[in-house]
Amino acid sequence: MSEELKNVTATNVTATVKWFKPEKGFGFVRLADGSGEAFLHASVLAAASLPNPVEGTTVVCDLAQGAKGPQVVAIHSATPPETPPAPRARNQRPPRTTASASQPIGQPMGQPAGQFDDGGESYARPPKPQRERRERQAEPAGPATMAYGTVRWYNLDSQSGLIEPWEDGATVYFDRATLRQSGLDIVADGEDVRYLAVGSEDAPVAQRVELI
Repeated sequence: MSEELKNVTATNVTATVKWFKPEKGFGFVRLADGSGEAFLHASVLAAASLPNPVEGTTVVCDLAQGAKGPQVVAIHSATPPETPPAPRARNQRPPRTTASASQPIGQPMGQPAGQFDDGGESYARPPKPQRERRERQAEPAGPATMAYGTVRWYNLDSQSGLIEPWEDGATVYFDRATLRQSGLDIVADGEDVRYLAVGSEDAPVAQRVELI
């Protein structure tokens, strides 16, 4: 444990487990006094010989101020909820439709690529002009919230991507401008990140992205 975590700021604090992901090795608890949340690492559970907690577990713990906010540094007791939470179904992505490499989308079947029928006459469709790519700047709309997630994908052509939040909620949009503002050049699919999002719950946009 680092030196900063040895400086306990509060003892015998009651909190409720917001979520804990065993595969990640950490989670968060909500403080009972409503003052916020605290980070919970698996090493603290191991030190107290406690199993991985489920959502809603009540803990009595000690807190310290870490580099990124309050952290649980000791757990004195843990009481599981009377009714364990039901598993939450993840939103299923619709299957992607694909077109044959030799048959462009919108081209009638059996007609040569690039040829279109206009009243019995075939003509070649002119190529579309190249459009200038512009990086979209996120417009703040509502309070910003810090959260954790995993990069679902990042497309180098469109220079944009989506973050899958670890908690339930809509995927979070980000683009190259967001990465530049965060001091990053690129992120890979499957990378875990910490992000600051703004906007509505249905269409959040990341203002900042950090690798964790």
